Amino acid sequence: MKFNNDIQTSEAGQPAYCLCNVASSTVFNEDCITGMKRFNDNYFDLAIADPPFGIGQNWSKDKKSKHYKHRNTFNNSVPGEEYFNELFRVSKNQIIWGCNYYWNYLRPSNNLIYWRKGKDAKKQFGSAGELAWTSFTKYPLLEYDFMWNGCCVCEQTEKIHPHQKPVKLYEQCLFDFANAGDKILDTHVGSGSSRIACQIQGFDFTGFELEEEYYLKQEKRFRSHVSKLRIANW
Repeated sequence: MKFNNDIQTSEAGQPAYCLCNVASSTVFNEDCITGMKRFNDNYFDLAIADPPFGIGQNWSKDKKSKHYKHRNTFNNSVPGEEYFNELFRVSKNQIIWGCNYYWNYLRPSNNLIYWRKGKDAKKQFGSAGELAWTSFTKYPLLEYDFMWNGCCVCEQTEKIHPHQKPVKLYEQCLFDFANAGDKILDTHVGSGSSRIACQIQGFDFTGFELEEEYYLKQEKRFRSHVSKLRIANW
């Protein structure tokens, strides 16, 4: 089953969930393992996680790029057993990006998502897509086509994180796997795309971001998003 750059809608042609600005949305600037220990078992209905792949590298191979000297020190190793134990404890279901780096922590599943980024992504990053593991059994395989070159092909937005994902990608995940009223968790918020997608679709959101630089940037991005919504609905 494939989806393109347009979020799928209901048979009536309406979005899966109405725009809801009253959903709670909180991100903690702390280690996610420490943070998850505060929550009860199965507190979250769905965790959409994008943990480090353990492939720390430069943002760009172009020496003229302003990001050339910035190294992804937070991405030098994958999370260990304690992380996955806590993630599975506090959430009923999970979508985990980069699952090919964590097979030893995941049970066998053929319910996967393949995000096709396109040729530009392959040229820049050596990969034309990413794979996500899911705990669901409703789809054998989903393919999402959201063109991406590290920033803005399918949507116009500023790049604030080396592993930024499109808001539309998270919206599609929520449309396919979440139910109205679900509590959503993201253990590695990064640029805040998952947070914005949850706000758009009315889901309560809790996230963690250890790196202060990205925590502050995603907070600014989220506040800007909410301000634009208020103006649009004035």
